[in-house]
Amino acid sequence: MRMMMLWFTLVLVGCSNSPTVNVNNTGGAAMKEKDTANGVKSYATKTMPPGAKSVGMMTSPRAGNTTIPIVNVEVYTFTANVDDDATGEVLYWALTPDAVYVWGQIDLACIDDDGFETGETGVADFIYEADEFGYGWMVATDSCGYSTFFGCSADAGGPETCGGCDFDSDYIVCAAASE
Repeated sequence: MRMMMLWFTLVLVGCSNSPTVNVNNTGGAAMKEKDTANGVKSYATKTMPPGAKSVGMMTSPRAGNTTIPIVNVEVYTFTANVDDDATGEVLYWALTPDAVYVWGQIDLACIDDDGFETGETGVADFIYEADEFGYGWMVATDSCGYSTFFGCSADAGGPETCGGCDFDSDYIVCAAASE
């Protein structure tokens, strides 16, 4: 059983076993994060993505400011379009005995609180982790005039929790932010 941790300044986590990724906030940036998680989850399997190439063994790679808890694991890179723009993103994939990780960076069209594009652009870092017990995804950005982290996680068969997220050893866990 995963220990739930509460962080108020984190964003994004998703799962390959879940048919959809639900985000409590249906407007603004949360929809972009949900779309990214849904785009990435198909790659979070124990089978290496098609066309992936090894970049060698890695320990503690990073997605933005977040360290991915892998130690001496072969990492692969591949290109996939997960944010519905005209170009594909460079993604990374790694399989450990306990989990599979997919991470990378996407381009953002900045949006306001009502979900309308502002004309500005930015980037967001994301990590997706799936394991036999559930999943988690988190996204972080310092673009678009704000700094935010958000994600969702769930234990197998349990309810999805969205809010602040971080790693609890090898797994992404999220806790709903209290107001």
